[in-house]
Amino acid sequence: MGRFYNGDIEGKFWFGIQDSYDINNLINVNHINSYIWKSCSCYVENVGEEYCHDCYESKEEHINNAIEDDEYVEDSDNDEYCKKLYYEENVIEYNLEKDKHYQELIDNMAVIRKDINKDIIAEFDKITQDDNILDAFTGVFDNTLNTLNSINNIENNREQLLLVARYTLGFQIEYCLKKNGTCNVNCEC
Repeated sequence: MGRFYNGDIEGKFWFGIQDSYDINNLINVNHINSYIWKSCSCYVENVGEEYCHDCYESKEEHINNAIEDDEYVEDSDNDEYCKKLYYEENVIEYNLEKDKHYQELIDNMAVIRKDINKDIIAEFDKITQDDNILDAFTGVFDNTLNTLNSINNIENNREQLLLVARYTLGFQIEYCLKKNGTCNVNCEC
């Protein structure tokens, strides 16, 4: 159980601690809602489009296919969802750019860093700056988590857990922006 993020970085939001919008606590940036076409499951590139031009020749063809898949009801007066050929996916997207977001991220990471236990920060400082940072599942953050878990009463300190979770996410974004100049992240809601 839990929500994941992927794209240029990968990981899992800390269950019960970190929400899907946590990037907004690091950077003042708007997320983008994602939409999916019914029946074909393609991403909607432009919400103003009437149907998926990649899969169908006409709106009517898309409607007929969606009706066959029980995803569209033409004569529904009450349910706006049934009358649309797309739906909002449970994913938000962040498109970050180094020239716009990097300094704000660095400044906010410095503030967070001051409030995290010094032993945990020491483990972050030991992490080799390589592409393993981009994927939290590589084990690159294991020593920070082991140190977090070894500190007395840390399980009762929700604020410390939240800060470490946020700092880990920021650490990944920082590396990605330094390396690529951009960082695109899709967050499950």
